[in-house]
Amino acid sequence: MKKMLVLIISLFLLTACADADTVATVGKTKITKGEFEFYLSSIKSQLSGTELKTDEDWQTQEIEGEKAIDVAKQRALEIAVNNAEYCELAKAQGIQLDSSEKNRIEEMKKQVIKSYGGEKAYKEFLKQNNITDSFIQMMCESTVYYEKIADRIKSENPVTEEEKEQYFEKEKAALGAEYKKAKHILFLTKDMTSGAEFSEEETAKVKELAEDIYRQIEDGADFDALMREYSEDPGLETNPGGYVFTAGQMVSEFEQAVDSVSAGEITLCKSDYGYHIIKRLSIEYGDIADNIDELVLKERVQKEIKQWEKDYNLAVTTNENLIKTIK
Repeated sequence: MKKMLVLIISLFLLTACADADTVATVGKTKITKGEFEFYLSSIKSQLSGTELKTDEDWQTQEIEGEKAIDVAKQRALEIAVNNAEYCELAKAQGIQLDSSEKNRIEEMKKQVIKSYGGEKAYKEFLKQNNITDSFIQMMCESTVYYEKIADRIKSENPVTEEEKEQYFEKEKAALGAEYKKAKHILFLTKDMTSGAEFSEEETAKVKELAEDIYRQIEDGADFDALMREYSEDPGLETNPGGYVFTAGQMVSEFEQAVDSVSAGEITLCKSDYGYHIIKRLSIEYGDIADNIDELVLKERVQKEIKQWEKDYNLAVTTNENLIKTIK
């Protein structure tokens, strides 16, 4: 009797410990604390900036009126739940992966392993972060399952140009914050072939020239004309109208400089490449029309998923108490 009681208590404790480590449950899929922290770390990297460097910054700074860490947690939880849902619902609907899709998933996983320095370093990373190889496998699978779900929804009801334009007008402010556009005049302070830095004397001359051109623009000189004359950006020929980008796609100094001005304004900054005279531009519909197509489709997918949760009895629960303890 005592042995049975000990066994029951042991099983209870094991179950309690497992549940205590579960941030959310999506159907049969459990999202562990380690997995959630993996997502959170990724989101924090995307959102990090000059004011979000330390753990204290994340606890005290705000993003659009909300504590930065809470915004990051919300986004991390949303992605974690969505990835699990894509896999659960695709399987519930009998969506099969063909051999090319399975091969693609394996290639994605190989790239992940490579990014961590190979098999040994990858396994050590998993161990240190309390995540498993099967979790990484699920993440890779979720990408393909999402695409299959989205393709089916899109084929049944294609996204129209009118829908995209309406979405742009409705979400213009948010899109303008997420997508940034700027053109720049680049004055190099390094040899782009060898990577060698210019001497202090050469760099000083480049700085002097950049500051002179900057003053000319401030006094009313034509930005585009000076850009065509002076810019050493190798991408100018293919991007004469400027670059459209999101957080993390440009060097941090460039992004921070763009963030420091409003559309139509100019600023000067220094990066590892050299000096940049930057002019921020307004985001227009044509700049992100392809992205909007995906955003409209994603909105549809999320709507369908909410209905499928009911149709397939897919329960989604979250452990808010545990989430609050995670930093």
